[in-house]
Amino acid sequence: MQVRITGRNIQLTEAMKNYVDKKIKRLEKYLDEPINIQVILNVEKFRQIAEVNISSKSGSFYGSEESHDIYASIDMVMDKLEEQVRRRKEKIQQRPREPRPEEAVLSSPTEPGDDSQVVEVKCFAIKPMSLDEAVLQMDISDDHFMVFLNATTNRVNVLYKRKDGRYGLIDPQY
Repeated sequence: MQVRITGRNIQLTEAMKNYVDKKIKRLEKYLDEPINIQVILNVEKFRQIAEVNISSKSGSFYGSEESHDIYASIDMVMDKLEEQVRRRKEKIQQRPREPRPEEAVLSSPTEPGDDSQVVEVKCFAIKPMSLDEAVLQMDISDDHFMVFLNATTNRVNVLYKRKDGRYGLIDPQY
């Protein structure tokens, strides 16, 4: 979780920063990592304004409140955001997840007695690279195979790691 606290026309004290951190801790149970939080504390004449902008995997949330006391503004905006985040989390938990159309087609067995199913679909861009570059990419990653566009043959190839630790290459002929 990354929290940035900014003060406009106000000197931020450690007490204010600790107070904001304590209030933000209440939101952690509702949010999925990674979390980026921007807090802006602003003073304009007699108005004490607290603005909070949250970005996480769960979504983006924004709240702004003003009062005559900065701590009261922080309390009000955090209450508002906690309600927003809690409602979103409950809504997601209550909604049954419907499979995407391509998952529904791919995950259904081909025959009634067949237990083999596609359980995961990964989509990624095929990057043109040489065979040596593909081997280096495989060494860096934990994947057991890699699909790439062979730069020398201009065809899609599959590089895979064999059980003996060496590599195999599938080069389909069209």
